[in-house]
Amino acid sequence: MNFELNEEQHLIGQSAREFAKEFLDPIAADLDHSGEYPRDVIERLAGYDFLGLLLPEAVGGAGAGAVAYVAAIEEISQSCAAVATILNNHTLGSLAIAEWGNDTQKSEFVPPLAKGERLATLAIYENGPAPGIGPDALLVSRQGDNYVLNGTKAFVRNAGVADLYVVFATLAPAEDKKGFSVFLVDGGTPGLTVAPRLETMGLNGCPVAHVVFNNVTLPAAALLGGENGGDAIAQSLLAKASLFEAAQTIGIGKAAVKHAAEYAKQRIQFGRPIAALQAIQTLLAEVATDCHLAWLGVQRTAQLIEDGEPFATDAAIVKAFLARFGSKMLIDSCQVEGGFGYSEFMPLPRLFRDIAGTTLLDAPADFPDKIIADSIA
Repeated sequence: MNFELNEEQHLIGQSAREFAKEFLDPIAADLDHSGEYPRDVIERLAGYDFLGLLLPEAVGGAGAGAVAYVAAIEEISQSCAAVATILNNHTLGSLAIAEWGNDTQKSEFVPPLAKGERLATLAIYENGPAPGIGPDALLVSRQGDNYVLNGTKAFVRNAGVADLYVVFATLAPAEDKKGFSVFLVDGGTPGLTVAPRLETMGLNGCPVAHVVFNNVTLPAAALLGGENGGDAIAQSLLAKASLFEAAQTIGIGKAAVKHAAEYAKQRIQFGRPIAALQAIQTLLAEVATDCHLAWLGVQRTAQLIEDGEPFATDAAIVKAFLARFGSKMLIDSCQVEGGFGYSEFMPLPRLFRDIAGTTLLDAPADFPDKIIADSIA
């Protein structure tokens, strides 16, 4: 397998790097403190075709492929992982339609999403012990030719700013069927309410909230992939989410080690920069090594997607690796900078909070282990 980016992939990564330096570096710290949704930045991303980067050309996207996409996400995350989170969730919601929608759904929904005229997101998680279980479970029932949704989806990213929600719901018990069904729900649909925004540890700028559905009535045309057809959609999207979040985590780790290395070259002790001390070199080398190893796994997984090969296990392996070592990258970088690294006027605290989100927010740290174990036993 060739791990070198081709010319197109390299140019996309370079474009993302230049965009991040010009538009994200100046606002990242303020965005972390304010938590304000960066609407202007997202509109600029759309102008650079990043909102349709992974979507097929046939439906108005750039058709760049998974390798180029993760390269762009890694570059963007070095500057502002919150913006990458907004982009990832939009891309996942858009991909659900591009890959699983019928011709009418693809032609109606995907082109404006690819152009950035509309923003998408997933609504998949619930507060109960399992989807469809618990007092707030999102259940769907049939009423004539329509579907009616009642319940709550939890921890929805892009909540309140998304124009389109890709919603995973469970057919009501009376239907005597099991499994997810997926619906395309416009953000302005009567009965859909976004709860007050949740204050999160990091990735500030990407709004997170519960979304409540109170007798939300949808036509049959809003059903994506058939009744009870959502399990396969969820598995595919969650595997891609693991890959995209891994690319984010690597970007955050690279930003941390770069900052720590610059500090180490400037900090003088015992008459020389601390970058010359073996203990500091060991810390920097370990972070760089972890980033490099994880990036090889991300590239391999992205290439498997482009080749049409199974990729869920590889995505889980990268996710599991970074769940173990992601936070350590920031701890080691903070150790290089000592008390300064712990100070809020330095970027490392922000990066520390962000990496907690990219490694832990979607699933417990041991969740990928089950996917890996099931593939070998």
